Amino acid sequence: MKTRPMILAKLRRFIRHDKGAAMAELAILVPFLILLVAAISEFGRYFQQYTALAKSTRAAARYLSNHPFSTSQTQATNLAVCGQLSCAGVAPLAENLSSANICIESTQATGSTRTETVTVSIGGSCATAYNFKPLFDIGKLLNTNFMFRPAVRPSTTMYYMLDSN
Repeated sequence: MKTRPMILAKLRRFIRHDKGAAMAELAILVPFLILLVAAISEFGRYFQQYTALAKSTRAAARYLSNHPFSTSQTQATNLAVCGQLSCAGVAPLAENLSSANICIESTQATGSTRTETVTVSIGGSCATAYNFKPLFDIGKLLNTNFMFRPAVRPSTTMYYMLDSN
């Protein structure tokens, strides 16, 4: 029969033994690390997509400011959607981006019919909103119905350089 001191000694050794503690800590932290990496990558993708679409609205507004406004709206829309004057056979800059998401507006000088500024926006007042589409469904990772789908609404306004008269 084992004596009481021997049982206590074995119990102390068992309590002090830390084999497998690192594995348990890793098992606790891995879900948080996966969620953190997924969230950081989605925010990064959102800002990359926003920057690309902002540059496309800038290129379209620049094109409109230097070309006849009444005849160059289709080319400016194509510049905002796919980055080229013609989108035939060219993929859009962002998934599901189409000409329905592009809003082109102009302002006239007061007391005149001369175009003063041109504005190109994505999801503006005269177009369908464009929402970011994430790769990871963070809601499923959190076991909730949370979905990171913010609207992407870049807009650029430039002065019209050509005289319409």
